[in-house]
Amino acid sequence: MEAAADQTPRSISPLKAPRKRKRIVISCTECHRRKQKCDRASPCSNCVARNKQSLCHYENESARKQQLLEESVNRSAEEGGVYSVIKPAESNTAAQFSAFGYAKSNGNPNTTLGIFKKIEDNETNGALISSLHSTSGDHSGLREKYKSLIRQLPAKPFIEDLVTMYFQEVNLHYYPLDEGIFRDLLMSWNGLSFSTLNKGPLELSGDLQFFPGLLFQILALALQFQPPHYDPSLESLKYAAGMSLDDLAMDYSESGSQILCLLGKRNTTLVAVQAGFLRTQFMKNCGLVPESWHNLSQTIRDAQEIGLHKEIFDYRRKPETTPEEVLENLWFEQLRRRVWMLLSLWDIHMAVVLGRPTTIDSRDGKPTFPIDAPIPVNRREIAPAPRTDSDPPTPLTMLLWNVEVAAPLWDIFNLEKEDPRQNNIARVEKMHKLLNQISMHCPPFFRHENTDTSFDHLPGCTWLPAARQYFRSTTNFTIMALHRPYIFTNPSSRTAALKAGLEILRAQRAYFDLIRVNHYKMFALVLNTFDAIILCSAIYILHPCENGEDLDDVLQHFHFCMERFEIMSSRNTMANGALSVLKAIHVRLKRALSQAKCPVNPLPTPAPSSTSASNNESPPEPEMKQETPTPSIYPPPPDPSQDQNPAPTPPYTLPTISNLTSAAPPPVQTPGTSHAWDAFSAPLPAPLQNQNYDFSSIAPLQPMHDLLFNDLGTVDGGAGGGGGLDLNSAALDAGWSGMNGASAGEAGPWQFEGDFGNDSFWGFMNSYHP
Repeated sequence: MEAAADQTPRSISPLKAPRKRKRIVISCTECHRRKQKCDRASPCSNCVARNKQSLCHYENESARKQQLLEESVNRSAEEGGVYSVIKPAESNTAAQFSAFGYAKSNGNPNTTLGIFKKIEDNETNGALISSLHSTSGDHSGLREKYKSLIRQLPAKPFIEDLVTMYFQEVNLHYYPLDEGIFRDLLMSWNGLSFSTLNKGPLELSGDLQFFPGLLFQILALALQFQPPHYDPSLESLKYAAGMSLDDLAMDYSESGSQILCLLGKRNTTLVAVQAGFLRTQFMKNCGLVPESWHNLSQTIRDAQEIGLHKEIFDYRRKPETTPEEVLENLWFEQLRRRVWMLLSLWDIHMAVVLGRPTTIDSRDGKPTFPIDAPIPVNRREIAPAPRTDSDPPTPLTMLLWNVEVAAPLWDIFNLEKEDPRQNNIARVEKMHKLLNQISMHCPPFFRHENTDTSFDHLPGCTWLPAARQYFRSTTNFTIMALHRPYIFTNPSSRTAALKAGLEILRAQRAYFDLIRVNHYKMFALVLNTFDAIILCSAIYILHPCENGEDLDDVLQHFHFCMERFEIMSSRNTMANGALSVLKAIHVRLKRALSQAKCPVNPLPTPAPSSTSASNNESPPEPEMKQETPTPSIYPPPPDPSQDQNPAPTPPYTLPTISNLTSAAPPPVQTPGTSHAWDAFSAPLPAPLQNQNYDFSSIAPLQPMHDLLFNDLGTVDGGAGGGGGLDLNSAALDAGWSGMNGASAGEAGPWQFEGDFGNDSFWGFMNSYHP
């Protein structure tokens, strides 16, 4: 019995031992060993500062989470000031929960993240800072790296001049920044003392930590858009012989990117998201489009970290909040909505243009758009209110309408995946009719026909004429993107895509005439033009007998495009590569048209309209300031001065979709229009006869994707034309004659090379010598 009694305590004592410590160890193993305050991130800030990320782990993740929840029951959140939404205590949450995989809270304080925010507000914000004082040596590396980067900022007079230039020349294109909010942050940054900066970035608020990263991107874009004869004082910013402003701009942009990487994702704020977007824009202008696409994806993730994709703004007013702070918070909410809307627009546009996946899931729904409200001088005096018809449009007005027109790109993007064999013509027709309705409701001051120019003379609306052409290009790009996957198999889509592409070329030429030389680096000048001209050329190369009424315009704009690319090539890196591809396409286009077995200029066909007749005249002079547009496949916007016919206007001029896609073989032929397959009723060229080529097997045409991601280029086969880019007709005709001499088994000049598949349009062109 005594032995049993002696054994009882020994068998129970191991069970009671864990109860001696009621508080579970929730610090990482390194902080617990060093007896330091741990912020419980993964990895924590102490391990990051000591470069010991690999050693930072926690003994019991589930117990740690439970302990955090129990500790947070009696804690309450302390709201910040105007920028409380983006202060470190707010924006740390998603990054600190990255190990758990939790998404950003939607403002509900009862969720896990909402509860954890209370811990952050009361403990992390103060306790972490206090612990930094005791372990300042551990953060010396971070502090010194941060200081070495901000030392690269130029003197304040240069910063002021370049910032002013940015807001005058660059910001209005996409409107990612609010100048008033930025100026407030710049004033706060300039007011920081050396002793404060010397303590390191963790002593600053979340916005000011990332602010130099944003400032570097602004300086880079301002330098990128400098005119050829820029201010000579900028020469003093160069630190090496032979250095250009482009080199300096790249250095600034890289420094800004390094600051974002140095600070990590735990304290991401709206300022960091804006800096990421400007970095994306800068890289696209440099021709680094694949890199910019990756950077955009990362920026979107940063935006999701701080909840830009959700409506999380808290309308509850605290008793101590002043009316001025309430108004400023409302304007800040508008800025958050605007930035997310812009990121969404770029995500889908780059996905469609480049053939890349989107980062945003369209099934998440569309968040609330910002109000089209004129930005006041003082945000603390006026609440956001929609602009009236008498108010002049703002860059935000243009951005909202671009998003409205580009919204169908999400459906187009999904349709390409749902209909890989390009059979759903009925849905394409329905979507095209919806696009027509959007165009018809376009505000009069954005229309290129029946335009309201009453605001053009205002000082704040000097951008309107160029924006009008940009909107025209965006509208037609959506239509072209809808029909582009179907051009190899469906005649009606060829017609629709051709007319939309031709409208893009007209808009791009008018836009080019309205901008200055310092804007030649804009990526849109190449992207939109290259996509449209390649698509139009592909249609005429493979189907030379169709759409003859537009052929003269296409050939003329082909020459205009090559001229523009030649002019921009010294300032736009993408223009060089695109120009060589255009030259190779031009050779094949001329040969295909010359060898066509049917008329290529159907001018004698039944009487066209007066508008159409004006477009089939001899090409005008090169300036051609006043162009008469070819009849569009969608109806023009209604004229308010005329009575509207209640009968719906057909979305297509003849030939209609119903005629060309009838299930009953053979389809009905429309008078005055070539049959959809007449181009191949005549004897086919030798390569096609031998291969019995099925055009439905060609992958959807994505020119910019192949140019930028697949290293699309050209190599001179040696039959003529030379290796240069001479644009005179004699040089191009030499290449044309060389191809005329190539037999079916020979490789003609200007072969395409790159990492494209055998089923691509370029691979087909290398074996197709009509």
